[in-house]
Amino acid sequence: MTKIASIIIYGICIYLFFVLIMFFFQRSLLYLPSKEKLDPSFYSNTGLKKVKLITSDKLVLSSLFIKPSAKNQNTVVVFHGNAGHIGHRVDKFRPFLEEGYGLLLVEYRGYGENLGKPTESGFYKDGKAALNFLSKQKIPKEKTILYGESLGCGLAVKLSTLHRFNATILEAPYTSISDIASHHYWYLPAKLLVLDRFDIISKIKNIKSPLLVLHGENDNVISIKFGEKVFNSAREPKTAIFISKAGHNNLYEFNIYDKIQKFLKELKK
Repeated sequence: MTKIASIIIYGICIYLFFVLIMFFFQRSLLYLPSKEKLDPSFYSNTGLKKVKLITSDKLVLSSLFIKPSAKNQNTVVVFHGNAGHIGHRVDKFRPFLEEGYGLLLVEYRGYGENLGKPTESGFYKDGKAALNFLSKQKIPKEKTILYGESLGCGLAVKLSTLHRFNATILEAPYTSISDIASHHYWYLPAKLLVLDRFDIISKIKNIKSPLLVLHGENDNVISIKFGEKVFNSAREPKTAIFISKAGHNNLYEFNIYDKIQKFLKELKK
């Protein structure tokens, strides 16, 4: 065997070993939960209360909830992104509380103080548990807004194919996790390796609710091209708000809440 052939074989072995490492540890890259206990200091001045969501596989998920304080106001159900926990989202969604909206900040399995391990199938169970909780609170689906933040968009879209809600809002959506993985790890056969696909693009045409897509044009985590494709693939009624100078985590620094309110008010006409 020549020296060049040995180098090539050695390089291939290293590459395959790296692929295996990425495959077995992919969920550690996708899910970045904070295991910090949900301290009351995160929400004590908001009216939010800790509630328990019971999943079909018998997990008990600590989440945060408040009923609408304004008459005939909607309730926003938030499925957050892949990092941190719901306590980190309280200030972001505070403007909804100030307007009298109800708010359910759904915490996933394996996040915060919740038991379990994050997976796509598990997240769908968590989302259905949230809807069951709202049903027991006598909050109708036509008065419910599903809000997906980044990774949570996959969950919001999936649930929006099952029922018609007042609206579905997607912040920084993607076509699928396999597409995002291929975009960032172009040197790997990512589409073949991804376990949790959250395939939005195959479901977006089947959602039953008016759609609002929010995306920053400078997003270097989930490129705007993915948000545009999701929006273009969806059926009417739909609205897109693309912010030219916004990135992945700072949309609310660009007056986005007022733009959301304008969209929601248009739905009432």
